[in-house]
Order: sequence, then C-alpha cells, then structure tokens
Amino acid sequence: MLNKPAILLAGLALFMSIHESARADSDRSRVALMLSGPDCPALRDKVTAALQQQTGVLHVDADLMPDHVLIDSDRQDLTDEFLAAAANTAIAGNRCRAEVMKSCITAEPPSPHTHTP
Repeated sequence: MLNKPAILLAGLALFMSIHESARADSDRSRVALMLSGPDCPALRDKVTAALQQQTGVLHVDADLMPDHVLIDSDRQDLTDEFLAAAANTAIAGNRCRAEVMKSCITAEPPSPHTHTP
C-alpha cells in the first residue's frame, strides 16, 4: 500500500499533467483547492455544487485527488482567490477550509535573502 507522501506526489504529478493540457486551451484555466478539516469529507458535494453555480466554471472534480477540488473555468476574471472564497462561503460554520493549492511552479520565488546550500 502506498504511503501518504507517495499518494500526494502521484496526485501532484497527475495534476500537473492535467494542468498543462488544460493550459493548452487558450482561455481555460484550472485551479486546485485543498480542503482541510474534519468536516470536509461530508461537505464535498456542497462545495462542488457551489462552485458549479459560478458563471464560467466548466467542470468541478472533487474525486481525482483526495482532499482537493479541481476547477476548470473559461473566464480570465475568475481568480483562484474568488473560487476559494466561494468554496469557503459554502462551508461557512463548519470545520473545513478551502485554500488555493500552490505547487512549486506556481508558488512565489524565494526571497533574495534566502540562502541555498
């Protein structure tokens, strides 16, 4: 049986390959939200429904990666933060939080004061 880090790495690799193919479509984008908290599994359908109601959202997949929601959209103005806020509005009052997942490619570059070995 695979351990959790191996599953996360496999999921990230799958996400990156899908992300690249989604980027091939000129105006489409994919956002990954990470769900954390004990109530999240029970709220997955509620989050999915709330995100699917957003204008410009083409597809929401909460099954591809554990504890993540992948959102495909065709609107440039539909930001990662807006989608995370929509998910968090849907789960308000519960012990669950949606956050934009940043990969090593999308994360901010290191500070110039950071020393590398």
